[in-house]
Amino acid sequence: MTNTRIVQIGLVVLAILAGLFLEHVLLAGFGAWSVTQPLTRPLWNDWTWSSFIGLGISVAAAIYLWVTPKTRDVAIDIVAELRKVSWPSLPETRAATVAVIVASLIAAALLGLFDVCWQFLTDKIQNPSL
Repeated sequence: MTNTRIVQIGLVVLAILAGLFLEHVLLAGFGAWSVTQPLTRPLWNDWTWSSFIGLGISVAAAIYLWVTPKTRDVAIDIVAELRKVSWPSLPETRAATVAVIVASLIAAALLGLFDVCWQFLTDKIQNPSL
């Protein structure tokens, strides 16, 4: 698959996700004013005018990003660089994850121990009769 095709697929997926998010934002916004509330009523099944407006805006933004040479070239360069990355294998990722979890547990235990000790010492300093 070429870098250009990956960027195109990425823009389509991004447009769909942004459109679905924008649909909910527009529903909340249009529902706040009585003048725009007809835009929140179902038009076809669960689709409202907010759905079509949100998807339309996001598709237009994706097309604009693709047509603009600078953003298209940068996106293609990013994909080219990401193809050069040597990604870790599943066993390497699993080993690194286990190491991070174990180190986090050890650090949490040490910090908890220090916290208990300092709490005990400050309690003794503030009220020696305890």
